[in-house]
Amino acid sequence: MSSIPGKITKFTKKEIDYLFHHARRALKNPAFVILLAPRQLNFGRILIILSKKVGSAPQRNKIRRRIKSLFFEEKYFTTPFDTVVIVHKKATELSFNQIKNTIRDVYHKALAHHAKNSSDE
Repeated sequence: MSSIPGKITKFTKKEIDYLFHHARRALKNPAFVILLAPRQLNFGRILIILSKKVGSAPQRNKIRRRIKSLFFEEKYFTTPFDTVVIVHKKATELSFNQIKNTIRDVYHKALAHHAKNSSDE
C-alpha cells in the first residue's frame, strides 16, 4: 500500500483512452465535471485536467494538490472507480471544504448506486 500515493495519478495513453471510453458523468457544475469509470488496476486512480484558463500556475497547482490530497486522505483509491476531474475557472473561488464536500457527495452517490446495482445481480 505504501507505493499507492505515487501511482494514483499515473496513466498511460492507452489507459486514458479506456478511461474516457468507459467513463460516465457523475457531476457537472460550474466548477467541475467529474467522470467515473470502472477501475483498471487493483486501486482507483484520479486524472485531473485543468486548462490555462483556470488561473495562474500556482492557482492550478493548488487546486490539483487539494484534489489529490482529498483523494488519498479520504481513501477514494479504494473505491471501484477511476476518476476524471475536469476543473473549470469557478473552482478557484471554492474553499477547500467546498471542494471536499462536492467530491464526497459524488463518491457517496456513486458508491450507493454501485452497491444497489451489485446487489441486483
